[in-house]
Amino acid sequence: MTPIASEIFKAYDIRGIVDKTLTEEAAERIGRALGTIGKAKGVGKFVVGRDGRLSGPRLAKALARGLAAAGMDVIDIGVVATPMVYFATHLFDTGSGVMVTGSHNPPEYNGLKMMVAGETLAAEAIQDLRRVCEK
Repeated sequence: MTPIASEIFKAYDIRGIVDKTLTEEAAERIGRALGTIGKAKGVGKFVVGRDGRLSGPRLAKALARGLAAAGMDVIDIGVVATPMVYFATHLFDTGSGVMVTGSHNPPEYNGLKMMVAGETLAAEAIQDLRRVCEK
């Protein structure tokens, strides 16, 4: 198992250079870790959306594989703006979702903005996620 680059775990999101620091394997492992954390909080399904970056479909698919491996149902809402993922977590009553987005970064970057059980992951919660990924 290839280690996940620790520098992708930022204060408010996960962000890295596609196929270098943020790989499909990393996205799948992050999905599995998010599912594990979600399961501990009583979550059964996650919403997944993505922006228009070319790497988005494959990273979202890898993320969904990891979530499913952890026992989560995945609702893929396709290409949307980030606020739509948050809206969909309410619409589908999941409280949990992931937006695959590079935000304002150059095209070689992509990342993840995450919400689990109604709480947007930031700061220490993202570092907790990193530790779960490393197990």
